[in-house]
Amino acid sequence: MTHSILAGVLFAAIGVSALAQGYEELSKRCFENSSPDRMIEACSVVIAGGHVGRKDLATAFKNRGNAFDDKGQYDRAIEDYDHAIAINPKDADAFNSRGTTHRAMGQYGRAIQDYDQAVILTPKSALALNNRCFAKALMGQLEQALVDCNESLRLRPGDSNTLASRGFIYFKMKRYQAAVADYDMELRANPGNPYSLFGR
Repeated sequence: MTHSILAGVLFAAIGVSALAQGYEELSKRCFENSSPDRMIEACSVVIAGGHVGRKDLATAFKNRGNAFDDKGQYDRAIEDYDHAIAINPKDADAFNSRGTTHRAMGQYGRAIQDYDQAVILTPKSALALNNRCFAKALMGQLEQALVDCNESLRLRPGDSNTLASRGFIYFKMKRYQAAVADYDMELRANPGNPYSLFGR
């Protein structure tokens, strides 16, 4: 199916209101923060339109994947991340996002593989290291997880998400005093966080 035919089918599915907004407005929305439904609509138009370069096309797939992930449509999110990575295999964010979706699906091994690639591409990414830390903790790889969390905190000291991850690791290691200390620090940044309160 050609891009023009696919775009015509998509426009028909989206409806007259989307057409009235114009391609430029929808294209702009795809690359900005928006609600998941609006992002899916806009990025679908960009993807079908065939008017952007490869880098922007990869970003459109990734952004639409993020929107599907936000809606809990994980299979569709993975499909879009796969397209994004095939087009731009150096996009660490796409690997990181796909890893997080795999993790949400309980596919921890696949998540770690994606986080591995994200860390290779961006070795100083505290976010990717924390994500890999938490996935390893869920897999029971506690010592390896702790190494990742400690490195993440070295790069971004006091990060609340990483403190919560490390608190979880210490809890699973039965190092309860250390776990409470991390949860205390995390709760100072995010008072009332139910997960940290429960862990503590």
